[in-house]
Amino acid sequence: MRKTPMIVLLWIAVLIVWGVGYYAYNIGKPLLGGDSRTAPEVNVSSAGGEGGSGINGKTVFNAQCAACHQANGQGVPGAFPPLAGSKWVVAARDIPIAIVHDGLQGPVEVKGQTYEGMMPAFKGTLSNDEIAAVLSYIRQEWGNQAEPITGAQVEEHQAGVGERGPWSADELKETYQAP
Repeated sequence: MRKTPMIVLLWIAVLIVWGVGYYAYNIGKPLLGGDSRTAPEVNVSSAGGEGGSGINGKTVFNAQCAACHQANGQGVPGAFPPLAGSKWVVAARDIPIAIVHDGLQGPVEVKGQTYEGMMPAFKGTLSNDEIAAVLSYIRQEWGNQAEPITGAQVEEHQAGVGERGPWSADELKETYQAP
């Protein structure tokens, strides 16, 4: 049986001393391993449907809505309704606020096709300003033309309806004279 070369033993000793020293030197310091990038700056340009809050509505849409309604707003036929050209999107501001804030369940007709499903409530996921930004974005994108929505308007809706479950299309029509 051969002996381990002295240079290998010396190298192992150097690495152990270096490792212990490095560890001892960094005790109590913040961990900087992994992804230590800083958060990106919020885009405050007027493009992207912000509703005056500094939040980019397109960014919120891509993160929260595009999986179902698609990045082009066309939805998925038979599953998720389109937002482009939807009368529900460009209706009086209370209707899209109610849908995004509180959710929507049951059948809803969009552009002549009936969709049966559940739109989740985003009141616990997004802030009022984020809801306003995403609504402002979809109300002014893909040929839609409607006024932007503000965080104060979403807050006003929240104060008016309190804690409630999802709306149905019939409830929206009855309460807000929906399209």
